[in-house]
Amino acid sequence: MIKKTFEKVNENIYYEKLDNEIEVYLYPTNKTKNFYMSISVKYGAKVTKYKLNDKITEIIPGSAHFLEHKVMALSENKEFSKRINELGALANAWTNYQGTNYNLFGSINLKESLILLLDIFYNININEQSVEEEKGIIGEEIDMYKDQINSLMYNHLFDNLFHKSYVKNTVVGERSDIEKITAKSLNKVYNDYYTPNNTFIIVTGNFDADDIMNTIKDYMSNLNLKPKTLPRRIKEKEINSVKVSYEEIKKDTNDVRVKYALKMKKNVFGIKKDSILSYYLNNILSNNFSATSPLFEKYKNNNIMITMGSSVNIIDDYVVLVINAICKDADIFIKNIEKDIRKLSLTKNGFERKKKLFLKSYIMDFDNIEDVEYNICSSILLDNKVDYNEYSDINNMNYETAKKVLDNFDYENVSIIKTVK
Repeated sequence: MIKKTFEKVNENIYYEKLDNEIEVYLYPTNKTKNFYMSISVKYGAKVTKYKLNDKITEIIPGSAHFLEHKVMALSENKEFSKRINELGALANAWTNYQGTNYNLFGSINLKESLILLLDIFYNININEQSVEEEKGIIGEEIDMYKDQINSLMYNHLFDNLFHKSYVKNTVVGERSDIEKITAKSLNKVYNDYYTPNNTFIIVTGNFDADDIMNTIKDYMSNLNLKPKTLPRRIKEKEINSVKVSYEEIKKDTNDVRVKYALKMKKNVFGIKKDSILSYYLNNILSNNFSATSPLFEKYKNNNIMITMGSSVNIIDDYVVLVINAICKDADIFIKNIEKDIRKLSLTKNGFERKKKLFLKSYIMDFDNIEDVEYNICSSILLDNKVDYNEYSDINNMNYETAKKVLDNFDYENVSIIKTVK
């Protein structure tokens, strides 16, 4: 095992790449009696097409999420469900655009829970009958997301912003998509992507690192897992313009909601590391649109909006900045934001204050093992590595660079979405 240390917080991670090339990250801590563990695959909904052994495969939207359901099929496998209950653990799974994560949380029986999680992951049975039965469950999940106005608006917004990007498809897909999914298509994706050299394990909690690493190695010794040639994701060439600049969604809600989005080329900012670019952009947006900003106070006092916020999204070669608002009159808000978006400002004091908040949040995340697991997992899925020097990366951010980032904002490619009754 290799010992890695997160700087400033002096928290240690123990890392090893096994003979079968599965990567293991262990975070032992005496801050808690609980544990949180996961096994993840670097395959998510962003893969819409891939090439392997000179053969190109088209992915049906929603396949990554559907496959998650079939791996974590606890409703079908009563034995696994029984073992989870007996161990006093909680099982869950999630899929996003970057990858898929299967996890267990508990406070006792850590080693037994780890073996159970691996059993779940490696003992799957995807057949046509179970796939057809699952379609109804996933269909209900799709409908649930469409009933959530914020989720629905974001889905429409990204579909309007892009011509060919993977974000035009939701992670869960549409009902028309999942009807096309078969056991054969899911098994192909599982065989191509759920390989040991595309998989990593994270265990956080109160345990002995050597003991847990040996437990994982003993388990793997009974499996005939070997690395495979990994597929190459085929990325669609995107167009700089937005596809749809304005849309109204009819929704019977008491609140009037608006999302105002800017689409920009990422390379104009000259910052190679996506995580640092995201920090700079969030700093700028927070200074202009958070509840403590002058613009927020101005809009609030003039009854232009009820609440307002922002988000940063880095999608392949593009950056999307979204201003979210709940307002009394959407048209008045849009009229004002179209004017004020070009007047964004950033003071040195404001920049430094937000930077300190980022540093504080980074340190506080180590108080929660679930946050530690999530941050490690997200870092691997986004950058294919864990950043042990993130504190310095944040601390080395400077006001002059932030001003250059702001100066490079492109205000031409805009897409707006609002609700109407």
